Amino acid sequence: MTTLDHDSSLQPSVRVRVPIRVKITLPYLLLSLVLAVAAAYLTTQLVIENIEERFNKQLYEAGKISSELMVSYETQLLETLRLLANLQGVSDSVLAKDPNTLRSLTLGIVANDRLEAVEFLDLHGNHVLSMRHRPGGNPEDYDFTTGEQTTFSSLEIVKGILFRKSDDRGDKFADLVETDSGYYLYIAGPIYDSQYNLAGAVLVGRSLKTMAADMRASTFAQLTFYDLSGNPMESTLPFTQNLTSEVALLSTSTGDTSSPKRNITVANIPFTEILGVWEVRGNYQLGVMGVAISQNPVIQASTGSRWRIFFIVATANFLIILIGVNLANRITEPLIQLVQAAVKVSKGNLNIKVKTQTNDEISILTEAFNTMVASLNQSQMELIKAYDSTLEGWAKALELHDSETEGHSGRVTRLTLRLAEAMGIQGEELVSIRRGSLLHDIGKMGIPDSILNKNGPLTEQELEIVRKHPIHAYNMLKDIDYLRSALEIPYCHHEKWDGTGYPRGLKGEQIPISARIFAVVDVFDALVNDRPYRRAMPQEEVIRYLQEQGGKHFDPKVVEVFMRVIRENGLTA
Repeated sequence: MTTLDHDSSLQPSVRVRVPIRVKITLPYLLLSLVLAVAAAYLTTQLVIENIEERFNKQLYEAGKISSELMVSYETQLLETLRLLANLQGVSDSVLAKDPNTLRSLTLGIVANDRLEAVEFLDLHGNHVLSMRHRPGGNPEDYDFTTGEQTTFSSLEIVKGILFRKSDDRGDKFADLVETDSGYYLYIAGPIYDSQYNLAGAVLVGRSLKTMAADMRASTFAQLTFYDLSGNPMESTLPFTQNLTSEVALLSTSTGDTSSPKRNITVANIPFTEILGVWEVRGNYQLGVMGVAISQNPVIQASTGSRWRIFFIVATANFLIILIGVNLANRITEPLIQLVQAAVKVSKGNLNIKVKTQTNDEISILTEAFNTMVASLNQSQMELIKAYDSTLEGWAKALELHDSETEGHSGRVTRLTLRLAEAMGIQGEELVSIRRGSLLHDIGKMGIPDSILNKNGPLTEQELEIVRKHPIHAYNMLKDIDYLRSALEIPYCHHEKWDGTGYPRGLKGEQIPISARIFAVVDVFDALVNDRPYRRAMPQEEVIRYLQEQGGKHFDPKVVEVFMRVIRENGLTA
């Protein structure tokens, strides 16, 4: 007697003669992997390096433009200073300490050249006239002061003028001056009378804040001015970090081609900043100028490049694998059919049977697959039948228990599905919404008939009992696997957008979208139909009520889509 370990009906009808692993062409896979690694590495290196090179070039170019703009600002101030100093009548007005005449003579030039600050001093450094542009005002809006006690006379650039000093570039001097309104770049020059005798001094200035804003608009980069110790004086960034003394020293001792860079983070945005010395009058160092550009474009470009690299590598792999597939097509054709059948089964088609065409392991797998699918088909039919019977039984029981729900479940289910589809919901979610809509009031089976069918308003105690029906529904359905995804509507359809609903007081998007959709439909159907305790309301009045409750009882977006569904479908009560 021979003892069998398995049922003979399950034994394969064919034996494996040629193992499938022998038929697999491993060289193609190995070649594909080698090519993928090499191509990804080489291409990534080339592309990313190119992106970084372009970014660095853009950064250096922004720094160069910024330096050129600083030179142009200085040149403009010098030109205006010469014009003011040599204007006929200015020297006489300074000597006479006549601010009114001085203002009349110079205001047109000052306003036309958009100067922010002009100071006229006499031979002793005393203030004759100060002209300060009003922030945010028109070009001609200036504040004027005379005889003001200032610290300008103590500035080295003023002393150089009054003591008739000069340097390699002449008798003009420049420096950075801190005022109550912030830091200003001032250029000072002498005023001579007709006999070339010194009559006084004039200073023209422009604020670092204005210069930084102009340079930001011209270069699309962020500008920061640091003093020689590395402390920020003005910046277009909301805040920035101090330079270390070593970096500040390095910035003032290197040329344009070797300007140091550093990475900084401002408001969680990464920047790369190039640093360079800030000089006036040729080689007089005022501080360090930083030009920063966000690294986000580099990161985004790198991400895009990686996707392109991925596409290139994937295409190369596909071509290599295609060669192997073409050569091994006869061998793998049964497996492809089996895979295609498995895909159809995964989509719900259980009426599939694959023909056995080979005599290897695939044939065994095919027979097992056919047996499995047949068994699944039979089980699914039985389960669906049982599920449908259960749902139908519950629906009938609920109608018998609550006369108010007669026809209500069917109406709200159809309208809820239509609204859910209008909001882009599809597939299995619609199935769950349908089941949840049918069983939305299943928890009322736990409410006494005396309360449920009461003809008239309920007491507060009775209302409290009724409000427990979502909890009853949850307890009834939570242990049923195929209804677990449909629990959202029975459990949450009485929650309100503003958090005043029940049973859990959920608020806003804490409420599942299916329950938010159903809540609108449920109230709409309840109000446009008769109830034991009231008559139906006109549909127009109900629509106004729903719109008023958007943002309170209901999700306003759901109400908006519901109104569109009502209009498009011409729904009536």
